[in-house]
Amino acid sequence: MSVVHASERVVGAAGQDPGSASGTAPTRAAGERASAIGAAIPPRLPAYDPAPGDVERPWETPREIGQDGRPRALKKYVFIQNDPFLLPKVLDKYLREHAGSTVGVNIQSVAQGKRTVFQTAIDLLKMYGPWYFQWKFRRFIVKKLQGKIVNGVLGSTRVCHTVAAVAKKYGVKVDESADVNSEAFRAMLRERGVEFIVSISGTQLYKKALRQQTRYGIVNCHGALLPKYRGLMPSFWTLANDEKRGGVSVHYVDRKLDNGPIVVQKSYGIHAHDTLEDIMARGKDLAAEAILECVRKVEEGDLADLMPNPEAQQSHFSMPTKADVKRFRKAGHRFF
Repeated sequence: MSVVHASERVVGAAGQDPGSASGTAPTRAAGERASAIGAAIPPRLPAYDPAPGDVERPWETPREIGQDGRPRALKKYVFIQNDPFLLPKVLDKYLREHAGSTVGVNIQSVAQGKRTVFQTAIDLLKMYGPWYFQWKFRRFIVKKLQGKIVNGVLGSTRVCHTVAAVAKKYGVKVDESADVNSEAFRAMLRERGVEFIVSISGTQLYKKALRQQTRYGIVNCHGALLPKYRGLMPSFWTLANDEKRGGVSVHYVDRKLDNGPIVVQKSYGIHAHDTLEDIMARGKDLAAEAILECVRKVEEGDLADLMPNPEAQQSHFSMPTKADVKRFRKAGHRFF
């Protein structure tokens, strides 16, 4: 960035460089800026290697200079889970800032891992028990109906009850695909010139071919303080293990789950009275802030504080069992 701004000289009221006796310096400076447009500058990176041995290193890609003398906005694409509770607000905050450079949104199933939606629902019923499950399910049905009627039939986006409605509100195209790794989907991304992908609680694995064609990489927002709590349902596990702090991490995606250097990490305190619903809501609020900060840092090449995400320090979790729920309750926590 200092490389760019060093050529931008202050011009006086008379159209002259204050440090020059003639009016030729501004013209020369303007020419220097014009010649810099389209040039590439390396990003600022940490002195250490945040991912030793990793051959996929999109964070090292040089940034191109735009018309304003700064690294230009990247053509972005969003992967997001089809959650009607908290993610419409997160997507709204992101698109409010980046709708103009976001060329599409893919909405992914809420199914966890390789399960179908039905299998996920059965697993959640077994885990949560009938009381919390029916409370959550009723809210889900209400949200779906609101989305159908308000955002669908009436066509209003004043209040968005779905992530699809948020995309419509900002004029961003929604693309249906059950497999973002398919050749057809990847070809569509190439046609639109997608350079950078933001995954917001995405539920698919992003394979090598997709990662390699995305020049500036894919980042994913995960609801925990990586490298701890990789895997499914990190908010539950954070409470079940009686942690005093939770958080979110936005990290580069590589060949392994929830792996890759961390661009932004934010944390929040956990109190004895906090429920699972409380910390999920708090986590999504922080996620919106972290995603916006991440996009800025990636676009500007401001990656000097890129953090390692070491496998040696990881903990990994899958769907909780009834025994895990008992431990969760024993720690004094509630679902809602």
